[in-house]
Amino acid sequence: MSRSLYIDIGANAGDTIAEQMASSTTDFCWGIEPNPRLCAVLRQRFAGQPVEILEYAAWISAGTMPLYLGDPVSSTLLEGKVTLENYPQFAITYDESVAVQTLDTAQWLNDHVTNDDAVIVKMDIEGAEYQVLRHLLDSGAIELINELRCEFHAERFPASAGDHDRIVAEVGARTKLVIWR
Repeated sequence: MSRSLYIDIGANAGDTIAEQMASSTTDFCWGIEPNPRLCAVLRQRFAGQPVEILEYAAWISAGTMPLYLGDPVSSTLLEGKVTLENYPQFAITYDESVAVQTLDTAQWLNDHVTNDDAVIVKMDIEGAEYQVLRHLLDSGAIELINELRCEFHAERFPASAGDHDRIVAEVGARTKLVIWR
């Protein structure tokens, strides 16, 4: 039997989870969020609902990495984030980090969803989307996603800008891609 699943990768404060759960017949939701400041709030917010919060950073392998923190709702796995003048709340100083567990996103998808499931993924992972999406493409796990709502951060991570058009085209050719902002 097909399940309707929502996976929020970079769940932050959980607003998109709440919107999805209120506006659809989603059977189950996973929120993947590495920032320990936010996970306790997410678990409390969605207590008693068919939502599981996973305290991991989406990545290309399982392990441990530093998560660089900024504003209480801003963090990244990657060095080199450029602060945009209009969005100072998303600045990362790189003065503070915490060690977080990383998740092999492709393996996790293979372990938790099937081709029979209707899967929507929202991804907002502050620059790491390029590596994670490349991993999903190379592994074939992208085929498990029916719709990907992704915020891209090429302007904030100039080192990723060269991959942007290629990744967007490849992902869009293999699943429904919605550029999310």
